[in-house]
Amino acid sequence: MKDLTIIVHDDHIDDVVDSLHESGLAEISDVERDRAVGELVETVGLSESLSKFTQYEMKISSVLDIFNKVSEEESAISQFLNPEMIEKVKTKKTDLDELFEEIDTHMEESGKEIKDFDNKLVKTEEKISDLKTLKKDIELIKPIDIDLSNIGESTYTIFRIGTTKNPIKAKKALSEIDGSYFHTEQVDEELHVVVAGVFIKQKIEFESALRQGDIRPLDFKGLKGGKPRNVLKKIKKELKKQQDKRALLIEEIRDLKDKHYKTFKVLSEELEIYRGKYEVLQEFGKTDYTSVIKGWVKKKDENAVKKVVDENSEGYSTVVVDDPEDPDEVPVSLDNPKLLKPFELLTNMFAPPKYDEIDPTFVLAPAFVLFFGLMLGDVIYGLLIVIVSVLLLRGLGKIEEGTRRFALVLLSVGLSTIFFGVIQGGYLGPDRETHPNLMGRLGLSSFFDNITQIDTLAGDGPQILLIVSLLIGLAYLNIGIFLSFVQHIKRGNKREVILDNLSWWLLQPGGFILISSNLFGWYTFPGEVYIVAWAISLAGLGLLFIKAKGLSFFDLTGFIGDFLSFARILALGLATAGIALTVNVLSDMIASAEMGMILAVPLMIGGAVVGIKGVKDKNITFQGLGGFLIVTGALAFVNPAYPFYILALIVMIGGHIANASLQALGAFVHSLRLQYVEFFGQFYEGGGKPYSPFKAKREYTQLEEEVIK
Repeated sequence: MKDLTIIVHDDHIDDVVDSLHESGLAEISDVERDRAVGELVETVGLSESLSKFTQYEMKISSVLDIFNKVSEEESAISQFLNPEMIEKVKTKKTDLDELFEEIDTHMEESGKEIKDFDNKLVKTEEKISDLKTLKKDIELIKPIDIDLSNIGESTYTIFRIGTTKNPIKAKKALSEIDGSYFHTEQVDEELHVVVAGVFIKQKIEFESALRQGDIRPLDFKGLKGGKPRNVLKKIKKELKKQQDKRALLIEEIRDLKDKHYKTFKVLSEELEIYRGKYEVLQEFGKTDYTSVIKGWVKKKDENAVKKVVDENSEGYSTVVVDDPEDPDEVPVSLDNPKLLKPFELLTNMFAPPKYDEIDPTFVLAPAFVLFFGLMLGDVIYGLLIVIVSVLLLRGLGKIEEGTRRFALVLLSVGLSTIFFGVIQGGYLGPDRETHPNLMGRLGLSSFFDNITQIDTLAGDGPQILLIVSLLIGLAYLNIGIFLSFVQHIKRGNKREVILDNLSWWLLQPGGFILISSNLFGWYTFPGEVYIVAWAISLAGLGLLFIKAKGLSFFDLTGFIGDFLSFARILALGLATAGIALTVNVLSDMIASAEMGMILAVPLMIGGAVVGIKGVKDKNITFQGLGGFLIVTGALAFVNPAYPFYILALIVMIGGHIANASLQALGAFVHSLRLQYVEFFGQFYEGGGKPYSPFKAKREYTQLEEEVIK
């Protein structure tokens, strides 16, 4: 990354800013971050045009919000598999006043019509809401034989109808008024409907008694008289009328959306692009005739920036590119090969590296793929992950870069899972004579068992996988120590090279010789080797003590803990294979049952109940489930074992999908943990500021003419 300074004559500043904005070649920063430059210039300050942006953004948003409100909801699966591809609109470069004028024109021509329809829709929805509330209240008093025209005030009396949960308290409160009328009907376990009345001269006492009796009056103001049942019919009819009206209004607005949505999105995008250009002007410095721009540019883009600025300023500019002085303020842009690019996502999930730090992506990527594959280790589970990744790439990955990168990571770990699944003999679990996996059920056990190298749950398999896991861990920790060594050399930290790196390179071989020989008795070495081992071990411990003083013991135990933490590769592998085998055992136990006749009638009755409910509620899921249960029950009359075969198949498919999902999530999390805690702990801090280029985000638009000459 290079420190960028651009000085441009004011006659050409607009063209230069436009070209930089469209090209996205540089990040613009505050001119005052460079004190030497900041002392020589004045800051630009807030542009007067910015005050109008909010006003026009609200205008456009008011229309887009209406369109979003009536959008037809697409299923998540549909959006996942077949996202809408946006066809960009070609636009010409205009100045800000022309854009404001265009927005005003569209708001006057089509915006007014859209808002008129929305106002009608809002009023209709308010009526629907009121009718639903009224319908609910009328349904409460439906059992009461009363003419609603009698409810309210007349010349001599006042009647109210309401609800209460405490009819005794309500009756007591009203009984204190002479000549009062009180009637109650229970409508459910807790709620009672109350009809009460008094003479009009007792209105004040009556209202007070209603409050004291915890009676919630029901409001039927403006409702024509009649029995509740008759009134309810009228309300339902009116409600249906308003709902139909609402549906028509929504269709009208959707038609308008089809005509005008993209236009308003284009205007919104252009406005946002202009806002970005005007906001960045505040970062510039000013002299009498020039503008000064400070920023950052990638080393590979240095010449491109010079060319763009020179051509768009007609030579009335100067571009100065220097090496950065303070690493802490330099933004970071990761620059990995295309194959590793998707794994930058995992590095950034922890934190981008600082400018003078090593980017760990080149080591993290292959290690993450390796760990994930060893942990999951099942060919069919790997195929499921590959299928999901391909669907993502062909769906959302076509329009979202983040989704595309994540899908490529999934594809990598899926292929790794397939590879190690072959090595570990995992095809929906390990193969057993009594409880075969998928290959065993297909009669292919003899072939695939011959290429299995490590059976995770049998023989020496667990021990071999543990040894492999710990050896990988030891190697990976030392890669981290080596990267720490390179980083210290790069920064000129000679003391840390000796205390942080050399100490461990002395301790590990010396400690291994002494422990493997004296403690475990694995090997025997010549006496001279023991002398060297003691010497380098004590030297390593001495360096640790110099570095951490009394805390050196915790450094030692921490390293051992990091080393043993790689045993989680074995643990996840055992969990995946063990649960898969359990699913196979359960499905075989269910399939071996022959009591289908006992289930036949209950299944058919249950299916009928569910199916009828599905038909009544117009629920396709319930209808399908009901039909499935009926067919399953009927199969018992053909063969009593058939229902259990079907149930066993459901348990097998559902169990393996659940196991694959949970174990894949576990493998993802624990593979990351080995990176973020054990590996990064050796050398990596992170905390860098991501590089954010000054670039126009065009999703709906494309300039007809090139801004960059």
